[in-house]
Amino acid sequence: MKSLPALTTLLGAVTVAAPALADGGYYSGALGARAAGRGGAFVARADDVTAVAINPAGLAQVDGTVFEFSNQSSYNSYAYTRAPTPDWGNAQNGVAPTVAFDTVRNGTPGQLADPFIGVASNLGLHDWGFAIAAFAPPGISKIQFPPDGGQRYLMTSREAIFLNYAASAAWKFRNVFGVGVTAEWITVPRLVYSLVINANPAPGAANPVSSMYDILATTTGSDPFTFNAILGAWYRPTPSFEIGLAGQIVPANVVTHSTLSATAVDQAMLGDVTLTRQGVPATDVTVKLPLPLMARAGARYRHLAGGREVYDVELDVEYETWSRANQFTLDTNGLEATAAGNQTIMLGQIVVPKQWRDTVSVKLGGDFALSPDLWTLRAGAYYETAVAPPAYANVDFPGGAQIGGAVGASLALSPGLELALAYQLRFQPSVTVSEANARVFQQTPASPCAAPYTDPNTCNVNYPGQPSPSVNAGTYTATSQIVSIALVYRYGR
Repeated sequence: MKSLPALTTLLGAVTVAAPALADGGYYSGALGARAAGRGGAFVARADDVTAVAINPAGLAQVDGTVFEFSNQSSYNSYAYTRAPTPDWGNAQNGVAPTVAFDTVRNGTPGQLADPFIGVASNLGLHDWGFAIAAFAPPGISKIQFPPDGGQRYLMTSREAIFLNYAASAAWKFRNVFGVGVTAEWITVPRLVYSLVINANPAPGAANPVSSMYDILATTTGSDPFTFNAILGAWYRPTPSFEIGLAGQIVPANVVTHSTLSATAVDQAMLGDVTLTRQGVPATDVTVKLPLPLMARAGARYRHLAGGREVYDVELDVEYETWSRANQFTLDTNGLEATAAGNQTIMLGQIVVPKQWRDTVSVKLGGDFALSPDLWTLRAGAYYETAVAPPAYANVDFPGGAQIGGAVGASLALSPGLELALAYQLRFQPSVTVSEANARVFQQTPASPCAAPYTDPNTCNVNYPGQPSPSVNAGTYTATSQIVSIALVYRYGR
């Protein structure tokens, strides 16, 4: 009785751990304080070192040498209130009590560091620009919820740390057009994900709230190297009008080398689980996370007076192929799971659908030179379509539409030294999912209920056509407040 639930529950742990690691939450906000203050509308302008990631062609417009250091700090308020549900695991005389859930919130809302450091120079070549940089893509590295909260079967915690190293080169023809390319080395030093799954093996069992067979499953891993590349271009048909284009062109995948652990909440009920490969103890697994391709386009109007730019307005559109990440793959590379020393199963390769969609974002922003060579003010706004259908909403990623705005300013501290500040607000209008529409089901790998999930002898009659209770019904909200600061030093202009 103990060994079978433990073994099959471990299989379920492997299955559900993979998609949560693909959280896109680490893509949040704009890179660099100057771009952030414009709401991210920077593709056509791209005139500082952050151009390595936004539009490398902009580096051809760098005069002399530019050093840039910036950091982003954020407060990320994520909340989920699970919809009240009938608890058929505690039904009396055929009547199930309705259980309501408290709102759960991200227990680690503050994030202090999201740094960028880089240098760009024309190396004395009038028509060329070069740059190297190291940075963390803007985003939320850690989210944590109570292990006994209403989201326990969706996720309890996850942590994702991404670092990018970039080298870029750009060339321009006079001041008419320019092209550039960036080669990126992406490293993922840490990916962790945990959630609770239900290993109840009884036919027709339904425990939508909690179960004595609950198990906490965790994967921990890293990826030392993923290659990526960005191409960019700009065209200036008149001194007052400029067009920028950029694209992430390599269909890259992050492949993490991870370890898997499964811990029974009630050790007396399920016992211990051991992992082996060809009889040798092992816990290593591989998680494959497809990254989206990206295309950006921007148009910028520059208002000039005496050859000096007084203000500019830019409109950008960005398209990301998140549908490329419609599934996530975890390969156990021949890993076997054994419980109570007498039952073993092969875990194999597991593919999990996520049903993500391509997204489109629109960004509008600009700068105004309040005092030439001293004060510059900037502001912007943006909108991004939802990446996840409501039926697949989850606490691991705020997948609804995103609306936001930003303000910022730059101050010349001394000749060549600029201090830039920006504040961004990112807001997801609440997403509400009913139990009838919810399509994220509790993981019950020990259950004998099989597709089409209608056998009354093995499936619970209260969930017709479902493998188990849905667990993502409820209301989701997400708000991020982001502060960016940068020091930009230029010399040799």
